[in-house]
Amino acid sequence: MGKVRLLGCKDAGKRRRKSSGANEWEWNPRKSDIGRHSRIHVRYFLVLSLTPSFSLTLTEHMRECERSGKYIEAQTALTKIEELKTEASNRRREEMRARHLNEKLEIEEAHLSEFNQFNEFWDKKMQQFSEEAAQAEQEMTARHQEELAKFEEELNNSLPPQPKGSSELLNLRKIEENLARQKDYVEAHKVQQKCLEMEREELAKWLAVRESKIRGQVQLLATKQAQEINALRKRVNTAQEEQRKARSLELERLIQKYHNIKNELEIQQQMEALKLDKVIKTSGSVMRSSFGSRFMSQGGTRSIRQTGKTDSGSKR
Repeated sequence: MGKVRLLGCKDAGKRRRKSSGANEWEWNPRKSDIGRHSRIHVRYFLVLSLTPSFSLTLTEHMRECERSGKYIEAQTALTKIEELKTEASNRRREEMRARHLNEKLEIEEAHLSEFNQFNEFWDKKMQQFSEEAAQAEQEMTARHQEELAKFEEELNNSLPPQPKGSSELLNLRKIEENLARQKDYVEAHKVQQKCLEMEREELAKWLAVRESKIRGQVQLLATKQAQEINALRKRVNTAQEEQRKARSLELERLIQKYHNIKNELEIQQQMEALKLDKVIKTSGSVMRSSFGSRFMSQGGTRSIRQTGKTDSGSKR
């Protein structure tokens, strides 16, 4: 930390020196500069050494030198004050840069957190929708299978396994019965064999027709069910595409929001940096102009006085 020491004027002729150790600045004006106790010793190690008490003491010393006409000492003090102010200004700039960086990092972290929450929300939402769509398709497929099995069973029950006899077959059976009553068993047997053969032929034809009817009706129902499945899948794909579009739109809004906040922060930080530079420059120029004006006014007055004294001495 910076320290200010007011010492006696034992070494009152010294001006400024730097020690071999840490940075040390020692002010030793002559005894006439600030009176009996007039040595100021300042040691600083960091920029934090610019404490208000130190700056005030050094400024008071500079003004005392101005009033005493010790402008070299005043200039030295002014130079030191400007050096310390420069270091303090640099520290303020570094602090401002660090704070600006932290603000940017906070925005980045907030955006990253919001982005992760956004992805988590939409991933969960889309996954849930996909699971519900798959469940709906499974339920529809199971219902279709059950309906198809029930429909096929109804068809089998509605269509008799045996065909109705044709008129020719019925006529041959009557002939067979009449021959049997007439005791003409040989002819009755021949007609019987012919009836059996005709029955087999008609049964085969009926079974083929029956199977074709069942397959046709089942296929029509299966086709209808497949159309329902495709319609469901189409609705699911449409809904998923709408979800992807909505997610993309929300993502664009989120990114635009981040850019707007970032740009606004950058503008604010730039304005703050410009304001700080303006304050620092104004402060430095005010001190230099103030000292320069005092130097010119007091120096000119002193030179006039000295000139007047010289003229009066020569006249004498």
